Amino acid sequence: MSTYAPQHRHSASLQRHFLWLLLSVAGLFAAGIALSLWFSLQAGGQTQQRLLELEARQARVSLVRLLDYYHKLIDNTARDPELIDLMRVGTIEEQQQWAISRQRLLPDLLGLALVNPQGGVLGEAVSLRVGPRCQQDMQRADTLMNIRPLLHREVAGSEHIDLVSAVRETDGEILGGVFLSVRLTQLQRVIDDTFHPDHALILINAAGSTIARQGEIKGALREVRLDIPETGWTLLAQAPVQRFTRGGEMQVLAGLLTLGAVLLLLGATMLRLRRAMLRDIVSTRDALTALARDEAVPAIVPHYVEFEPAAADINRIALHLQEQRARLEHLSLTDPLTELPNRRAFETRFPQAQGLAERQHPVALVLLDIDRFKGINDRYGHGVGDQVLLALAQSLKELTRRADLAARLAGDEFVVLLSGLDTSGVNVWYQRLSDRFRSELNAFGLDLQIGLSAGQTWLGSASSDTMNDALARADHALYQAKALGRGQLVQDGAPGAE
Repeated sequence: MSTYAPQHRHSASLQRHFLWLLLSVAGLFAAGIALSLWFSLQAGGQTQQRLLELEARQARVSLVRLLDYYHKLIDNTARDPELIDLMRVGTIEEQQQWAISRQRLLPDLLGLALVNPQGGVLGEAVSLRVGPRCQQDMQRADTLMNIRPLLHREVAGSEHIDLVSAVRETDGEILGGVFLSVRLTQLQRVIDDTFHPDHALILINAAGSTIARQGEIKGALREVRLDIPETGWTLLAQAPVQRFTRGGEMQVLAGLLTLGAVLLLLGATMLRLRRAMLRDIVSTRDALTALARDEAVPAIVPHYVEFEPAAADINRIALHLQEQRARLEHLSLTDPLTELPNRRAFETRFPQAQGLAERQHPVALVLLDIDRFKGINDRYGHGVGDQVLLALAQSLKELTRRADLAARLAGDEFVVLLSGLDTSGVNVWYQRLSDRFRSELNAFGLDLQIGLSAGQTWLGSASSDTMNDALARADHALYQAKALGRGQLVQDGAPGAE
């Protein structure tokens, strides 16, 4: 009697296939090309940056040398004993004639004049080529002591900078000053001489106005900023970001052609493999891609027995990593004691609140702390102090809406962002919070006569209003609340005030 033995289907084996070898060759080749390109890009970028820095330093040296020349010229003139006597006892006509004679000796200057200690021109300003704006600047109280050049662009074709040096008696008393205006073409010449055809050089003053420039870069660029000493000016050197040089482009082309040939061979070989193997590879690839993107990872169900241990490991690691990422993200944004958002969460959320303020929505920032909290820790211990913090945290959780944010910054310092409330609304919220805080203390069994001090500010409607600025204003208001006896809210302005 014959017996029937059922035929069990065994998982197919990959040992007779050489696909892993082809994949390894392609992967290693691609990695080699990528690594070579990366090194090439890094070296090219560093070279571009060094050349740009060298150009900027050369331009700055030339500018400093030119400015030093004019500074020394005007300073030496101001120390001339003959000029000191002229300033002391000379007439206005003699002083004007002296300035005109010096103008003839220095033809590259726009204007030269003597001024009194109050900045008034000694002579006829028009003939000495001293404009109204120049006179206004000199009449400021500190002009004769200010060594920073003054920029003027009021008259087309006569753009210039003004330099002033004080004329002093031997005892240091200021008799007046020597005024000198230098055409901007002198500075433009320096920029032109050091300018690289593919780059841009820009000289700006402290207010951001352009003094001289050559070239313009559009799109992605590299930039080097150098300060010009004792002027408040900044020199910008810019160059386009060059991804590849000619040699790098040829290297990429050769690498891509070679890689294409390898991939073509790999594709022709893979067409001969069974569809089940392709399914295993695709499912594993999709799972790894989802894992790298922090997405839900589909379970891998391999067809080949060789894939089963790896698939099980990937499934287990993916689940573990997803759980760990979720825990780490929660911990990184949460205060461990109060389970409120921490300072990092507040910093992440603040730009959204600032965006609402810029769109004319009132957003209040309230800075809170617990009155005499240190005394509670010292007298009753940190355990009681932690319960007080938890009572305040619970109160904040119950009184903040989904659109608001309450966070613990550090110690007993908390911050709250409230949107859509006016001044009276913030006051009502604060009173409710104070009452709720006392109720929570009673719920914890803490018979403590403590309150909350708060400082409140409104986020400004301008993008220049930063988080640190808003916190500083709220902290100042909080300090005032403390000074006024604690247990109260002090506001620093009306909604929309900056």
